[in-house]
Amino acid sequence: MTEPVTVSLLWFGTGIRDSGQEAIRNAINSLSPSGYQNHDSEVPTLGSWWEIIRQYRDSSGSRVTDRVDVGPECFYTGLHTDMTLEKVTEVGRSVFNETYMDKFGGNLTCNRIFDVNDNNIYHVVISQNVKFLERDTEQTDMEYMCNGDFPVAVSAGVSVKMAWSRAPQALVDDQCSTFFNGSRYLGPPNGDVRIDSLVGYMLGKIADDVTNRDGKGWISNDGNERTVSCSCGSIFERDIAGPPLFMDTERNVSFNVVGLNGYRYMVHYIWDQSIRNCALKLSETCGSNTVMLKQAKGSLKGGIIANQTTGLQPYPPNQKCQWKIQYPTAKFISFTVNYLSIAPDHSNDLLMICDSDSRSAKCTVFNSNDKKLDRNFKLKGSQAYVQFLSGSEVSFDSRGWELSYSAGLCNGKKDVYAHEGVIGYISTTSNSYTEGLRCQWILHGEPGTPVTLSFTQINISRDLDFLAIYNGLSQQIANFSGLFLGSDLPRMNLTGEIRIAFATQTDAGEGWSAKFSIKSPVDRNRETLIIIIVISIAVVLISGSVALIALAFVGRRRRKHPKMIEKNEKSMLIRAEVKGEEKRIAEGPSSIVYKAVSTNGVSVAIKSPKTSTSQTRLEEEILIKTSSHPNIISLVGYADDGLRRRNLVFEYMSRGSLSWNLEERAETLHWERRLEIAIQISSAIQMLHMYLKPPIYHGNITSENILLDEYYNAKLAGFGAANRCTSNESKPRPPPEMAEDIRSFGLLLVELLRGKPLISGYDSDWIENFEIFEGINSKNFDDHECLDPRLGIPKEECKSQGLAKLGEIAKWCINTNPRIGGYENTPKIGDVVSGLKQVKKLFCSFSS
Repeated sequence: MTEPVTVSLLWFGTGIRDSGQEAIRNAINSLSPSGYQNHDSEVPTLGSWWEIIRQYRDSSGSRVTDRVDVGPECFYTGLHTDMTLEKVTEVGRSVFNETYMDKFGGNLTCNRIFDVNDNNIYHVVISQNVKFLERDTEQTDMEYMCNGDFPVAVSAGVSVKMAWSRAPQALVDDQCSTFFNGSRYLGPPNGDVRIDSLVGYMLGKIADDVTNRDGKGWISNDGNERTVSCSCGSIFERDIAGPPLFMDTERNVSFNVVGLNGYRYMVHYIWDQSIRNCALKLSETCGSNTVMLKQAKGSLKGGIIANQTTGLQPYPPNQKCQWKIQYPTAKFISFTVNYLSIAPDHSNDLLMICDSDSRSAKCTVFNSNDKKLDRNFKLKGSQAYVQFLSGSEVSFDSRGWELSYSAGLCNGKKDVYAHEGVIGYISTTSNSYTEGLRCQWILHGEPGTPVTLSFTQINISRDLDFLAIYNGLSQQIANFSGLFLGSDLPRMNLTGEIRIAFATQTDAGEGWSAKFSIKSPVDRNRETLIIIIVISIAVVLISGSVALIALAFVGRRRRKHPKMIEKNEKSMLIRAEVKGEEKRIAEGPSSIVYKAVSTNGVSVAIKSPKTSTSQTRLEEEILIKTSSHPNIISLVGYADDGLRRRNLVFEYMSRGSLSWNLEERAETLHWERRLEIAIQISSAIQMLHMYLKPPIYHGNITSENILLDEYYNAKLAGFGAANRCTSNESKPRPPPEMAEDIRSFGLLLVELLRGKPLISGYDSDWIENFEIFEGINSKNFDDHECLDPRLGIPKEECKSQGLAKLGEIAKWCINTNPRIGGYENTPKIGDVVSGLKQVKKLFCSFSS
């Protein structure tokens, strides 16, 4: 049928509601390709589905029509049971003659009488409540088949063919709904399986009628005479996953095409002559020229990819597609193969990613669906070549591929000698934040000269990516990850040579930037003699007197024991001047902590054991694994002193312990700052419990072991009692050691709320009084002991609700006490972190 087609509809039965009728009308009117304007989505439309049908031509070479519309409609509401083909034929004949309609007593009405025309398709739509009398083969077909046609004598010497399609009568074991199954099927696109199933069979029958008007059918590539739609009807019967589908998880529906007016549908595949395969949309073929890609980020694909999880239809045969990715300033190009469906038995089909287009190029080749293939890799340099080849035959299982790429514009060291300027790595359209960045900036200041850093942006994926600041080559003084805004953006006053290191393992951030100022930068043209001195830290501590590192003593030990320092050991020279109690900053059961100064003027903390029998190796091992976390104290180095004691050297936290700050300077720790401290320490515990293998428990989480830096950033310290957790994979709850950490953290939350610790960790009265946190708000905060009176009660209700929520989290953690309910109800630290972030949203809701 090459002229515009009109589909006249006879609605047979009362089971199809108005919404279902409208969905069917819209599907038919959506077949005309000209109805779509600027449809850029990769999801096929019913118009693009119809373009496949338009490949077929009549004997004169004219293509199938590009216009299909709904015509006259009639409605039969009479008898629904014991229906016969004779009765359907009688109703069908009556819609062509108004006088015949009267005998149905008002049960047959039309908005317009059907007319006889060669460009009309007459379609009977049978609803699910119509039951046929099983008497002969034709009626049995109408009971059990999903569509078909029958002749109708309209008048003397004039006959027409009427098509019919029926809705599934039962949604279980009814072959007319079997298309709606499989792991990719979430639900019917228009909310009714019967209607959505009916649409597929109706449109398939219309496709058959326009390509098979003379009844001779068409010839498929295997030589069998089949209609255009039924040739693809059985391709999913062997696939338990069902047909490939787009999945809308928010609406819980699946579909494979879209129509006009926002409708979505599931239709059957059509035989595409150009690719000799089943399809929903004409396949795009690549030309012989190489496509140049100059963007820093992008994606490539072969075939139509649904939801980045599966291919919708096979890619075309006989293809040789080539792309060149080129970004001049890139240090590397990283690739991720998101989807790959190349049938392994077709050796001519392959995807190659190469470092050049020469014959000697190094290439990564994908030619099967092998899940063991490494789908994440990178190529060094600023360019890459992608080539895709397909053979003369492509199976339906070979549905295509999709990969994403990203140019890494930062890899290696950049020396900075200017007085001032801006450094950083910000994600833009030409600068991609991608996995695998390894960048360093060295600010070359003269020894002792001031160097300032003022950050204007920090948005780094928390816990995985990091921005570290080093004073000199090895001493880390700060480590940032996450999002910093406004007054939280750090400003750092440093001296001498400064190293900034930035590394990524994700592509989820936006980067960072900072203004720098160097008072006296190094003259880059001056010849510099670099002397590398590797020397161990020697700390001689004499109780109650002066302790001084003796360089001669260190040198003598090195000469006597030349192998005591490993080649890869990074050590630094420390000058420790400990005069009685003056430099003592903390003391525990087994060690004393002193303040010391390095040769480049940076303060450090030295943890010295009280006896030579104290063991620190496990503590060192744990700290080496965790020091990169921004909220865990950084281990700078270690030393064996003359008394055979192992001294650990840590970064110095200028504001001291949280305990001291709560007791002496509580007003400086306002509610927002205390909440941030809680979130930071919970993140540190999460690192220990969740991200280390094997997991670690701290064993002594108290306010004394939480230290604050100049910017009130909190870091977890005091790892002397830390150890590896016992594991029992058969139990889903955390081991007892983790549970004790959670309980200790709950007590810490109470201390942050009250400004002072509980007298007894197991004080049952206090645990019972935790009921006061539930349902608390700004109207009933007065006279409660749960909040620090030195800060006052927040006036904003969202903040008071946030504090109440914080109290509930504390109670949740403390109730892991074995005396109360054992460890079975212990919350996981990940859940605690999520709860604290919800509290932060309550606090932030006021300012926004």
